[in-house]
Formats: sequence, C-alpha cells, structure tokens
Amino acid sequence: MQRSTFLGCLACAAGAAEIAAMRPAMALNEKLVGEEVYDDLRDSGDLLFDSPFYEHLNEVGSHIAATVGKRYEYPLRFYIVKGDSPNSFSVPGGMIYVNEPLLRMTSNCDELAGVLGHESGHMIEHHVAKRMAKLQTMGILATVGTILTSIIVPGVGGILASDAANYASNWAVTGEDANISRHIESQADWVGANIVAETGKYNPWGMIWFFEKLTKKFGPGQASWLQDHPLDATRIAGLKAHFKANPQLFGKFKDTEALDTVYW
Repeated sequence: MQRSTFLGCLACAAGAAEIAAMRPAMALNEKLVGEEVYDDLRDSGDLLFDSPFYEHLNEVGSHIAATVGKRYEYPLRFYIVKGDSPNSFSVPGGMIYVNEPLLRMTSNCDELAGVLGHESGHMIEHHVAKRMAKLQTMGILATVGTILTSIIVPGVGGILASDAANYASNWAVTGEDANISRHIESQADWVGANIVAETGKYNPWGMIWFFEKLTKKFGPGQASWLQDHPLDATRIAGLKAHFKANPQLFGKFKDTEALDTVYW
C-alpha cells in the first residue's frame, strides 16, 4: 500500500466524520471516526482478512484488550493491512492496524505485545482528539493531515526517517508540533509498557527489544528538530527509566527473558 494513498484515505475518512464540524470544545465522535476509516480501508482493498498472522495477532491482542478494559470507552479490535515496510497505527474508536512486515519482524509475543500496548496507549490518552484541539487554529485539512501522519501512520516506530521527512514536507509539520508529537509517542510508550506488564503474561522489555531491532535494521533515525518521533535510543532510555522508577510493576521482569524466543 502506498503511504501517500493511504494517508489520503484516512484524511478523507476522518473528514467525513466529526472533524469537519470541529468546535472549540473539540467534541469528537471517536466511534464514528473509527468506523469511517475502517470502511474506507475495506472499500479500497487495503484490509487483509485471510492473513495467517491473525492467529497470533488475535491471541496477543485479546490479552491487551482485556487489560485495557474500562480504561477506554470502546473495545479494541485488531486488523492486518497491506504494506511494504513494518508499520502499525491506531484510529479512534478502538481500531488497531498492523501489517505483515511488522508481524514478521516481531519475532516473539512480547515484542508484538509491546507494539499493541503502544497503540493502546494512544487510545487511552485520546491523543488524536487532544491534537485536534491543539491544532484547531490550522485549516481542517492541515490539522487532519498533521495528526494522521504524526500519530496514526508512523505508529510504533516512525520506522523510516525518509518517511518522516516526506510527511513533514507534504503536511508542513512545524517544529512545535513535532515536539508535541515526540512527547505523545513517549507517553504512549510508557502507558503501553504498563499495559503489557499488567497483562501478567507478557514481558514489557519486548518493547525495548523491538526498538533495538528497528535501530539495527533501519538505523538510529533522523536527529532533527522536525522529527516527529523520538529517536529509538531516546525511547529505549525513557522506557528503562520508567521501569526503574516503577519497580512494583516492572521489577519482576528480566531483560533477557524470551529475548531470543521465536514465536512464529
């Protein structure tokens, strides 16, 4: 799936929902936005319904969804979409999307739980609605584009630095907004790690292992004031500090446990 086409689909779908009627109070019907985006992805043929990876995605996703529970208004649902490079994203209304390259790259269930936990963190913190409120002085299309590119499309990793540069160019992401996005991504990491630990089944160190894998495969990222995701090394350091500051939740988990386990 081409990123530019996909972004256009999301922007149109979001615009068809409540976004076009934004008010200062920034009321957002998250369920409607999620349904519009899902319908658009389905109609465009970007959704995969017969992927063999659903077995693993649904298994890990069920534990994440059960842990999120009452923290989010809508039940979480997990889907696989087309894509050439590893990617994940979340859409308001409980929709979490991943593609097969990412599922292949997450070699064990702890790493996949970290990805799904991160996307759930975006849901719980209502990052899309909050970003809309912050950016409502911009034009509607610019607002939608900025939010979808910096939160929804890059998802867990902001995987390719060239993608981030293209997004910034196409949607005029400002330095201030990139700074907000970096904070949002870090917050989703911490909330997501909490979720993974609270499952009682998965190791939150899997999130760190996956960032290390991204760095090894794609490089450390783009050190730029316009980069809308923190560098992997920054996120890893932030997660380690979060683990250390919360020993009651993370103290029982070990860095090396299941690190070399291949789940599929």
